[in-house]
Amino acid sequence: MRALTFVDTGRVEMADVSRPSVEDPTDVIVRVTTTAICGSDLHVVNGRIPGMVSGGILGHEFAGVIEETGPGVRSVKPGDRVLASFTIPCGACWFCKKRLFSRCPDQRVFGYGMFLGDLNGAQAEYVRVPHADLCLRVIDASMTDEQVLFAGDIFTTAYDCAVEARIEPGDVVVVQGCGPVGLMAVQAARAFNPSVIYAVDTVAQRLEMAQGFGAVPVDAAAVHVPSHVHDHTDGRGADVLLECVGAIPALTGAIDVVRAGGRISVIGVYSEPEMEFPLNLAFVKAIDLKFCGTANVVGRWDEALALITSGAADPASIISHRLPLDDAVRGYELFAAREAMKVVLTP
Repeated sequence: MRALTFVDTGRVEMADVSRPSVEDPTDVIVRVTTTAICGSDLHVVNGRIPGMVSGGILGHEFAGVIEETGPGVRSVKPGDRVLASFTIPCGACWFCKKRLFSRCPDQRVFGYGMFLGDLNGAQAEYVRVPHADLCLRVIDASMTDEQVLFAGDIFTTAYDCAVEARIEPGDVVVVQGCGPVGLMAVQAARAFNPSVIYAVDTVAQRLEMAQGFGAVPVDAAAVHVPSHVHDHTDGRGADVLLECVGAIPALTGAIDVVRAGGRISVIGVYSEPEMEFPLNLAFVKAIDLKFCGTANVVGRWDEALALITSGAADPASIISHRLPLDDAVRGYELFAAREAMKVVLTP
């Protein structure tokens, strides 16, 4: 089969590889019909997430059709159209029994290398899915792959960030960073009925898209963001900030944006081992700082899918490029150069 493979840091290529087979009773084999390139795929390619070996298959956002099931699979069957969660919790540990699936110590991630399960990803014609009863959802016949695709990762990730932020009706919300996850966070935050959502970025195209989703755009290259937000909240600051950047200056700067007693929910990926932190300011302002970590996709995706199927959210609207799988290398180039907002691949 054809697949997008990791070659070395900064380099991927299309290759002919062996088709996967059922290895455990709870496995299924999915024929991939739609997959996508995620920002965290770039983290893997660029070595920010270690453990990927040459020949490993990338990709963790996908939908497809079940071709084969293991003898232990109960909730899905061959022929079902399914959406996959990008994380694969064990389903049996203390955390999973509490539905804290993203805290599972044995969770695995498609296409993330040896330190996160050593599972091949889904930027391929076929993929093996372990724990299929837990990690797959049958797609409603009325919905397309693209409509539901991002509930398996970035939309539910953003929704998880919004839930953890405890947004209340009437809150002033700031979404910091309007890449794909940030744009999803704007859509997710709307479900909690804030009075306003300020979307912060420096890229005009991203700000335009955020405005199209109902946010007030704030160009961080043109204004001092904390002062701007304070000026529009009677000097108080935002009630909630969703941090979707994953850069230390963005995290420390967020403390200046929120009000005393405000809440910061962090979904941006941080891999630095340590940082300088304005501890006194955070203490004096009594900031609630919540790191979401790997999002609880399996625990939240039913709620996220409900927003999509009801029409309250439209994650597919951020797709900028649709390419055949054999053009995946070009898709990575476009995404890395920020010439693409979201790339979808079709095997």
